[in-house]
Amino acid sequence: MKIYLLSTKAIMVDCWYAYFSNYPDVFVVCDDLKIFMETHKLDCVASPANSYGLMDGGFDLAISEYFGWGLQERVQKHIIEHFKGEQPVATSFIVDTGKDDIKLIHTPTMRVPFPVKDPMIVYQCMRTTLITALENNIESIVIPAFCGECGDVSPKVIAYLMFEAYKQVFNPPNSIDWDYALRWSPELQYVMESWKVEEPTAPEKDDI
Repeated sequence: MKIYLLSTKAIMVDCWYAYFSNYPDVFVVCDDLKIFMETHKLDCVASPANSYGLMDGGFDLAISEYFGWGLQERVQKHIIEHFKGEQPVATSFIVDTGKDDIKLIHTPTMRVPFPVKDPMIVYQCMRTTLITALENNIESIVIPAFCGECGDVSPKVIAYLMFEAYKQVFNPPNSIDWDYALRWSPELQYVMESWKVEEPTAPEKDDI
C-alpha cells in the first residue's frame, strides 16, 4: 500500500521525513489537498475528524470543498446508524466519497475541536486508519497530520507516533505477552521528554 503523508507545513514534512525517508512505500508531500488530489491518483483519503462528522474546518474543510458537502451527510448518517450519533475517538470507518471511486476513512482525533491532552491518540488514529485501509484492500491513501491543527500536538511528536503506529501495523507479533506489551513505553517518554528527533528549524514564512 502506498501511503502519502500530506501537510502544508514544512516543519511537519521535515519531521515525517526524518522517520519515513527509508520506507519506499511512504511518500511525504508538502502541498494542499486540492492540488495533491489533482496531481495524484489514489484510492482513499483519511479524515482527521471529530466525533460528529462536522467537516467544516481545517483538513476536513479541504475534504468537503473537494468532494462536496454530500460527503459530510454520508459520514454523519454512518455515525448516527453505527455509533448512535457520536463516533468514539481513534476509531475508523470507511465510506464512499462519491467521486472517482475514492473512499474516505473517517478517524476522529477528538470529540469536538480542542487541544489534545493525550498524544497517544495520534498513535491510535494512525493504527486504526491503516488497519481499516488494509482490511478494505486500499492500495493508496493520503493521510494528514493527526492532531496537527487544533489538536496542537507538536510536529515531532506527531511524526514519532505515526511512525511507531506504522511499524506496529506492518510488523505485528505472532503472539502477545507482557514483554511485547511493554516493549515500548511512550508514556514514560512524555514524562522524560526524550524524543528521537530534534525540533527542526522553523521554516521561512514563505515555506509554510
